[in-house]
Amino acid sequence: MVVQDVVFGLVLGSYVAVAAVGFTLVYGLVNMINFAHGEYVTVGAFVGFGFAETLGLPTVAAVPATVVVSAVAGWAIAMAVFRPIGDTGPIPLLLTSIGLGLVMRNGIRLITGPKPRRFALGSTSVYRFESLDVFVTSQHVFVIGVAVASFLTMHVLLQYTKLGTALRAMSDNEDLALVTGIDTARMRTVVWLLSSGLAGLAGYLLAVQRAATPTVGFDQLLLVITAAILGGAGSVYGAIMGSYLLGVTISLTVGLLPSWATQLGTTMAFVVLVAVLLVRPGGIAGAEVRA
Repeated sequence: MVVQDVVFGLVLGSYVAVAAVGFTLVYGLVNMINFAHGEYVTVGAFVGFGFAETLGLPTVAAVPATVVVSAVAGWAIAMAVFRPIGDTGPIPLLLTSIGLGLVMRNGIRLITGPKPRRFALGSTSVYRFESLDVFVTSQHVFVIGVAVASFLTMHVLLQYTKLGTALRAMSDNEDLALVTGIDTARMRTVVWLLSSGLAGLAGYLLAVQRAATPTVGFDQLLLVITAAILGGAGSVYGAIMGSYLLGVTISLTVGLLPSWATQLGTTMAFVVLVAVLLVRPGGIAGAEVRA
């Protein structure tokens, strides 16, 4: 069943990676740790549920709609809450993000209620590979496929567009980027739109795989932050690698442990984090990828 556990780990790593990329964009370019990022994920879960279940959009067609609405909503919240205190330093921003997350989490709970909202996906296709003793469902394919597509889109954006060049220049040295004529205020707007859109996409993938609940994003926040640190905080590619490493590690650990010890899977994720940082303090990718 090791191969099957790897499949489950890839699914887990996929939605964690999408959220971690959004988290690390804000960390690397806005220079803040956004503890409300989990609630941005939750917003995406309910927005996606609304498009797919309430409005009846096909599961795939609801993806871009969810990303756009989540991006605009997240950007609007950031402009209203974080922008006015942007020059006060990292600690006030950190504390504000914690408070914002608490307010959003309870606000979502009041609006939606505690009941999980599950997608009516109909019959799920199951693909079995008897020689490997493994199965893959259409939901697994959807989650991994959408995640990979988002990574490829981010790669093209960052490496082959003027916008991506400006973002990478700002990441290396914001003051120098400003001197060379880059509108850093506009770039911050782009960062918040990208980060919020990716958080919303991660929430949608979570809701498809599990359910939309008021704490669906908060429950994954610690894992998302761990993946970003493991990959090298500020590195998009490192966040992806760190997420999949954690996902597979947790899944294999849960598969090997007895049923009463399955909660130790998350503990093993932190064991991996500590082990990697002892060898590479900059994370898996570190400065090499950012450069």
